[in-house]
This record gives sequence, C-alpha cells and structure tokens, in this order.
Amino acid sequence: MDPALLQLIGSLAAILVLAGIAWALKLGTGPHLADGEDAMGRAYEADTGFDPVEAVCSRDGKGAILTDARGRIMVLRRHGSHFAGRVLEPGAQALLDGAILTVVTTDRRYGRVTLDLGDDARAWASRIDALD
Repeated sequence: MDPALLQLIGSLAAILVLAGIAWALKLGTGPHLADGEDAMGRAYEADTGFDPVEAVCSRDGKGAILTDARGRIMVLRRHGSHFAGRVLEPGAQALLDGAILTVVTTDRRYGRVTLDLGDDARAWASRIDALD
C-alpha cells in the first residue's frame, strides 16, 4: 500500500479517536445556568454595577433575563466558556413566539438572544417593550 495513503488513513483514525474522547468527556459543550441564583451570580460577574433581584433562566440553560432594584433589565447569554451580559437600553426589541422570547439589543455586536422562558415570556416581553 502507498505510504502516503497509509499516513492519511492513520491521521483520520487519530482525529476520530480524539473526537470520540472529547465527546465522551463532554468537552466543548459550554457552561449552563442551573437556576435563577446561578444566573444572578453570572450577571454580577458580567457587570458588577448590576445587582440582580429577579432572574428567569431559559429552559436550555444557555441564557437568562434579569432585573435589578432600579428596574434595569439585563440579558445574559453563553459566550464561549463564560456568560456575557448586556443591560438593555431604550430601542431594544422583544420578539415573542409563544414561550420563546428573542431579545434584540441595541448593541449589534452582542446580537440577538433567544430564550425559552415558558409562561414568563409574555411578561418579560412587556417589560422590554416598556423601556421605550
């Protein structure tokens, strides 16, 4: 057999073995929010000037929406191995599709945040709409 072909087959096999190990160890899946308390801690890490008093996590644990005592609203989403948050400003949009709330921030670099909030989605959409 051609040595170059053997090298190619060996390289592909090694890649598959490493991918299997990473999958078995659940590497690369990213962090998840356990509950509202966890989201509040992560929000404080993202912005120490934001002291959350209420939080609702997305059902998939990839994001949350929070409010502080001053009535400000923050969205939190997974960003690599940590969470990034943005305090919403007037002009932010809430797009509602049943239990799914998509928040469009005024910071285009932050992007949209889609949260599965269940029964809480409509109330949070109203809060966001009231920012204007």
